[in-house]
Amino acid sequence: MPPNNFVRKNDAMGSNEANLFDIETPAELYGRAGFMVKRLHQVATALFDEECRQFKMTPSQYQALSALHEYPSIDQIALGRLTGQDRSTVGLVVRLLLDRGLIRRVVNASDKRRASLKLSPAGVRVLREAAPAARQVQKRFLAALPEEDRVIFKSLLKKLVDGHGANIEPASIVVKPLAKLRQRTAAAVKKNAA
Repeated sequence: MPPNNFVRKNDAMGSNEANLFDIETPAELYGRAGFMVKRLHQVATALFDEECRQFKMTPSQYQALSALHEYPSIDQIALGRLTGQDRSTVGLVVRLLLDRGLIRRVVNASDKRRASLKLSPAGVRVLREAAPAARQVQKRFLAALPEEDRVIFKSLLKKLVDGHGANIEPASIVVKPLAKLRQRTAAAVKKNAA
């Protein structure tokens, strides 16, 4: 006789046999696209760790350095948007990069509450040194596919990202805010000149 706290699967579901067939098995879960994408993310992260271990950098940190190289003087919010990171993740990434001296925070002279982020010379050096290893990660990750399938695979991933509205458009993150900032600056200069 089972102990009193033992509950059989059927009892937990109200003895409804039909409900048993609604529950996916682990094998069925393994075949789900989301599960496979998660596993591929784990593979890509492990490959990055292997290739970039000497730089003591995560993929998120590498993405942040790359974004700051391309778009210097952006704020932390824009950095998070450019790298697809939530506020807490980008906050942690920024703190770690600041602690390592790879980036620096520059406080806005006219608004002390605003700060921009810039690569430090050490950050530029590490980014340049890590770039070949990061490219090697991409090669190793895609090596499991025949050459002709790699383009198709990346195209399908892009369609999924775009279809879910998860694509990152730097122009809408960086260019428009900079254009607005330039307009406000020009208006302020004009006002002060008058």
